[in-house]
Amino acid sequence: DKDRMGGLYVYDLRGKFVHRSPYLNEPTGVSVRCDISVGGKSVDIVGCGIRSTNEIRLFTIDPDTRKLEDITTEQGITTGFEQDTYGFCLFKSRYNGKLYAFVSRKETDNLHQILLEEDGKGKMKGTLVRKFGKKNMKSFVEGMIADDEYGYLYASDEQHGILKFYAEPGVQLDPFILEFGLGDQFHGDREGIALYKKKRGEGYLIISSQGNSTFKIFERAGRNKFVKTAVAHGAWKSDGCAATSESIPPYYPTGLFVAHDDKDNNYSLFDWYSFSRLK
Repeated sequence: DKDRMGGLYVYDLRGKFVHRSPYLNEPTGVSVRCDISVGGKSVDIVGCGIRSTNEIRLFTIDPDTRKLEDITTEQGITTGFEQDTYGFCLFKSRYNGKLYAFVSRKETDNLHQILLEEDGKGKMKGTLVRKFGKKNMKSFVEGMIADDEYGYLYASDEQHGILKFYAEPGVQLDPFILEFGLGDQFHGDREGIALYKKKRGEGYLIISSQGNSTFKIFERAGRNKFVKTAVAHGAWKSDGCAATSESIPPYYPTGLFVAHDDKDNNYSLFDWYSFSRLK
């Protein structure tokens, strides 16, 4: 809930309410990473940006109750922006297991990469490690997703295209790789980005085309070739989205695709093949 008295809500896959975080002042973007070492144990973490105060909040997910516990250090984690923090996603390095956050703001500005690590007291702190991307933007970025296996960051330049960067800091002097999704029958803003991972590095990127309530599907590998357009029936003014290739029987045997409806603020859940007709 991105309101000034908003928060993070947890539901089960039948749509039943499970838990709500404490009040958060304009949370934006939600991202999850598993098997992160905090307090001497491996936990699953969910994070978000806070638009009004330009900071990051991190929570652990209790595996039994699905409730969220705030593990942000008392000093807070700044995004490095003075105003309008807008997009957020997490990235876990396959090389050293370090956890990072990427954040953007609602202006043509650099993306910020924040190293997230334990403070020695069971909480998480953050350090800004690099700024990049402004020279590659035409508008501004909200939707972002990191492909941990390949080490890529995808950022939705809302009114122009999808920017692809190296996600590992220090790998390249210029992290920009390519831009795609410039045409492909996009209408209006390019909003949410989801990743459907398959074996051997294959899979798909799914991009929300808000102006015509459709989703554009691209190849995950290589130069991200356009594959097809899919419709999530019931998701009008399609906004955010998420996907997993994990089988969740009985309703989602080929994986799960979730579409956010910006018109009625609902979430629609689909079996992957029923939504995409792709294997």
